[in-house]
Amino acid sequence: MPTQYDETVKLKYVNDGDTITLSDDRLVRLIGVDSPEIDHQYPELSEPFANQARQFMQQHLTQGQTLHLAFDRRKLDPHGRTLAYVYTQSGQHLQELLLSNGYAKARVYQNDYFWQCLANIERQARVQKVGLWGHPSYQAKRVDELTRDDRNRWREVRGVVTGFERKGQHLWLIIDNKFYVGIPREESGKFSNILTLNLLESPVIVRGELYYSYKKWQLISYHPSQISLQNKP
Repeated sequence: MPTQYDETVKLKYVNDGDTITLSDDRLVRLIGVDSPEIDHQYPELSEPFANQARQFMQQHLTQGQTLHLAFDRRKLDPHGRTLAYVYTQSGQHLQELLLSNGYAKARVYQNDYFWQCLANIERQARVQKVGLWGHPSYQAKRVDELTRDDRNRWREVRGVVTGFERKGQHLWLIIDNKFYVGIPREESGKFSNILTLNLLESPVIVRGELYYSYKKWQLISYHPSQISLQNKP
């Protein structure tokens, strides 16, 4: 919890699991979490657990409620929404509440001050199959399960690190001998805690936008939150 907040605001309403509207009509996007998307035009196309995530937020928040905002390095996203960690007057952290109850995934976009804390909370919910983690749509796929529909989409892939390769401007982690995770050399300093480990034969979950090029699946990892070590079976 921050030692001080940057702004105190009033809630107008809950848009969805990770977005709220303030009394001054500003949209606030919760930093570090990603709730399932609601399709407002075609509700039947909403992602699984999208409506449950919004209902969960509505159960914990009320119109006119006082909330506290804490900001990170970037205050606005590309859509003009305010980016914030959001707290109730009692100090309850909405991001932690969503993650621990399985109504959001941890995901780094632009700000990452609390990313390790949020990732740990998500990991516990995932292991316990809480909320969305009990739904088949949110299980990490094996490389052999990937299809054409997964191209150019954000996905989670699980497997075992079977090798490394330095090529061009990237260090590549090879998963199950056929899936390639590229870490840009200029970003490699961020991954020191991961790259100093003996990763060979380690089970991992990697996440990012998938590409299929030169007859192999690959993704580029720009942040260490995209690579999670798993317990060996």
